[in-house]
Amino acid sequence: MRQQIITGIDIGNHAIKTVIAELDRETLRPQITGVGNASSNGLRKGVVFDMEETINNVKESVKKAESMAGVKVDKAYVSANGLHIRTQPSRGVIVVSRADNEITQNDIYRVIDAASTINLPPNREIIHTIAKNFTIDTQEHVKNPLGMKGVRLEADVLLIEGLTPYIRNLAKCINANDIEVAEFVFAPLAVSKAVLDKHQREHGVLCIDFGGGVSSIALFHEGDLIHTAILPIGSRHITNDLAVAFRTSMDRAEEIKCQHGLTSTEQNGKKDRVDLSELLGEDDFVVPRVQIAKIIDSRVAELFDFISNEMKKLQHGYLLPAGVVLAGGGANLTGLPAFTKNRLKLAVQVGGNYYLEGLSDKISDPAFAVAVGLVLWGFEKEFSGGKLPLSARFSYAETASKVSKWFKNFLP
Repeated sequence: MRQQIITGIDIGNHAIKTVIAELDRETLRPQITGVGNASSNGLRKGVVFDMEETINNVKESVKKAESMAGVKVDKAYVSANGLHIRTQPSRGVIVVSRADNEITQNDIYRVIDAASTINLPPNREIIHTIAKNFTIDTQEHVKNPLGMKGVRLEADVLLIEGLTPYIRNLAKCINANDIEVAEFVFAPLAVSKAVLDKHQREHGVLCIDFGGGVSSIALFHEGDLIHTAILPIGSRHITNDLAVAFRTSMDRAEEIKCQHGLTSTEQNGKKDRVDLSELLGEDDFVVPRVQIAKIIDSRVAELFDFISNEMKKLQHGYLLPAGVVLAGGGANLTGLPAFTKNRLKLAVQVGGNYYLEGLSDKISDPAFAVAVGLVLWGFEKEFSGGKLPLSARFSYAETASKVSKWFKNFLP
């Protein structure tokens, strides 16, 4: 019987990460079999500006994962990110089709399709239509209307749409490596799939993905995605600031950030000093650690100003008992959890433990949140959501049912 393989490719601004997983037939959970990580040198803020470079970077990342897994990737779920992606609410209304007024799955598809029918500029397209809740006649806030009775069915959805040329350029970079794009997945949704569980979504939680070129937020309340946004600040901006401050290259500034970077919440003594002589190739280049912290604080504070502005856009002041979950490579920055707690006055945790089997040690890093989320998205769609090909549904009916139960912990 053919292996059931799912591949996720996270095309980031700093790195391209590939994760290959197989359905473990004993535990009926995704098992990580291959991981690839390569530098990303052809993207800027989520947009391809050097196609040849990006094609080669994707090839390197995928080849590493394929070599580890011992399989050939021909289809993948791919992240979509960037400032060109935006969200907007929409509403659809239909009349229930059956004479006895019982709502069928086809009615649900029709009302979501009606909510997705909006006027978009010719260069933009819808990436996702996320159903938030339904209204049956006068009964509001229905989560699942299937089988219920009513004459009029309405759906409130969140549309996520982006620029078609940018999305097609990403697709071309994947296709050039003989890989089909199974689906583009908005990066904040993939992150949330990896680091949030059902209870956090239900209670109320803010997921912050501190990426390389951009960051993102996704706010969940009562199981619904309330708001999401891409922010023009990433951890690479910190690297830029350090490069300017210490008059050095981006590569060396990145080393300074990774080895000595911290926020002022971790700065215990102002007399603590860091010797950068070896890194910078200069004699007696010793600086106060607080100097590094101040440079980083300034950029991180700017990110949280953007986050605060996004939260102010919401009409309701949502309480978030589940607090904040940090993800992305920037979440590894020393002191960021404490900084976040001080600014947002919420409990904070760092994502990275994905509770997956196989080569889990290779992905135990918040930087892999998007790639892991893409794999979970793919498994949910192909094994848990009844999306299997007709010829395979009978053989895998029992498996799909069991996998579905496991995924309920992740679903809203």
